[in-house]
Amino acid sequence: MTSMGGSLLLDAEPLVRAVQTSGMLNKTLIQICANDGLPKTGVKLELQQRIIERIRLYAHTGNVERFNKLKGLILNPPTSSSGAGSPYHSGMASSSSPARTGPAPVPSPYISGLGANRNGYNMGGGANAYLGFGQPKGIEFKSSPFFDMEQQLGETVTMDAMAHHRNNAKIVLKAQDYPILGRIKNDPSLKVMIFCAGENKGPQDVAFPHQSEIKVNTGAISANLRGLKNKPGSTRPVDITKDLRLTPPTYSNTVELTYALTNKVDGNSLQKFYLAIHVVKTKPIENLLTEITAGRHITEKAVLDEMVTKSRDPDIVATASVLSLKCPLSTLRISLPVRSLACRHNACFDGESYLQLQQQGPTWLCPICNQSAPFRNLVVDDYVLKILKNTKQSTDQVTVQPDGKWEDKKQETNKKENTRYNGVASDDDDDDLVEITKNGDNVSMGAPNGYLSQPQRSVSTSSAGRTQGSTSSKRPIADVIDLTSSGDEDEGPARTPKRQQTNGYSTTSIPAYRPAPPSNAYR
Repeated sequence: MTSMGGSLLLDAEPLVRAVQTSGMLNKTLIQICANDGLPKTGVKLELQQRIIERIRLYAHTGNVERFNKLKGLILNPPTSSSGAGSPYHSGMASSSSPARTGPAPVPSPYISGLGANRNGYNMGGGANAYLGFGQPKGIEFKSSPFFDMEQQLGETVTMDAMAHHRNNAKIVLKAQDYPILGRIKNDPSLKVMIFCAGENKGPQDVAFPHQSEIKVNTGAISANLRGLKNKPGSTRPVDITKDLRLTPPTYSNTVELTYALTNKVDGNSLQKFYLAIHVVKTKPIENLLTEITAGRHITEKAVLDEMVTKSRDPDIVATASVLSLKCPLSTLRISLPVRSLACRHNACFDGESYLQLQQQGPTWLCPICNQSAPFRNLVVDDYVLKILKNTKQSTDQVTVQPDGKWEDKKQETNKKENTRYNGVASDDDDDDLVEITKNGDNVSMGAPNGYLSQPQRSVSTSSAGRTQGSTSSKRPIADVIDLTSSGDEDEGPARTPKRQQTNGYSTTSIPAYRPAPPSNAYR
C-alpha cells in the first residue's frame, strides 16, 4: 500500500546523485526514459533532467512501485542488447506500459533542490547545471540562461595548490576525436569554452586562480579571469572557439593555463582548482527576451490592487509619486519593463539592458533595490507597459497617484502652452495692459485681450512721424500717440502716459493730456 506516509521512506537524493555522477551515455539515458514513458528526444542534459524530475515526483507522491522500478533502471541500466529485458526488469515488463500515461514531470518546488544555487551561472531559464559525465572529480558548473552545455572535451584537470610558485595545467584537443567540433563551422551558436572551479562538490561558480594566464597554441588569450570585485560568480567562462585549429582534424590544439597563488578568500589556506573544456550552445538575448515576454506577467489589475491596498493603510501617508520611464542601467527609455518577483517597487528596468549587463558579468541583482533578480524570476510589468504604450517617446516620467491613476505632467504643460498661443490666454497675460488711441480730444483704454475676440488696433490720423510709446512689461503697445498739434512747433519734453488700472470689463474716456506750449512758441 502506497500512502503519503510511505513517501517518508523514499529518499530521492541518492538516486539524483547517481544520475548526476554515473557518467551514463545518451543512449542509456534514452532507454531509461523510454522504459518510464518519458520523451526520448533532446541532449544529455535534458534527458538527465527528465529522469531527475520523475525521481522526485515518485518520492514526493509516495509511489513506491514506480520509484523502485526507476531506481532499478538507474542502478542497473539497460543495454542496447538487453533493453527492458534486463534481469531486474524481466518481471516488470508488463508494468512499463501504464507508465506512459503517468503524471507529467512537475516543476518547482519538487525540483527546487536542483536550483539551490545563489548567483552566477545558476540562473538558467529551464536547464539546470551540467555535470561533467565521466569526470574523475564530477565537477558540476552552475547553469546559465545564455548557453546550454553540450559536451565536455577531454578530462577534467586537477590544478594542484600553489602558494608561491607557478604551475601549468594542459589539455590537448584534436577535432577528429570530437565530432561535435565539426559542427561548429556551420553552427555559429556552438562555442568552445574553458571552465574552472575552486571546488569539486556541488554546483560551482566559474572561478580561476587569482593569477592566471591562458594560452591556446602558444597564443595568449585576453580575457577577464577575475570577474567583478567582491562578486563571486561574476566570472565568465573563456571563449576559445576562434583560437582553435579544427583543420586538419588531426591537428593537436594545446590549451594551457598558467597559474599561481591558489589561496582561498580567507587567505589562511590553499585550494585546488579544476579545469575543464566544454562545447556550449549559446542563446541570443533576443530569444531570452521572447522567453520573458511569453512567460510570467504582473497584470495591471494586480499592480493597481496593490497600490489601493497601500493607500488605505492608516500607517502610510499616501501621496503622488514620480515613476521614471528610463532604465537605470542604460538611462534610455524602457522598451520591455521587467522586474523581479522579489521586488516590492513599481519602478522597472529594461529587459534587454539588464541581460546585456548580466552577460558581461553575472550578478543577477535588481539595479533598483539590489534584491535577487535571477532570470527565472524576471516578469513583465503590464501596468508600466501600458504607460509606455500610451506616452510619447520623449516622455521620461509620469506622476502616479496613490490609486494608480497616472498623468504626463510634461504633456499637460505643453497643451496649456499651445492653448495660450492659440488665443485663449490667461488673465495674467494682459494684466495692466493699456492701449491708448487718439480719437479727437479723448483717449480710450482698450480692454485686455482676454475678453476680446480680436485685439484692438488704433490708427493715428496724423501724418507726422511716430515715436515709440510706453510699453507694458509683457507686451508692446500696439500704437503710438502723437500729442503735438503742429509739426512746425518745437516739441517739448514728452511725458510718458501713466499706466491705467483697468477692470477689464469696460472702456473709460478721460480728457486728453495736452502739454503747455513753450513760452517762446509764438514770438
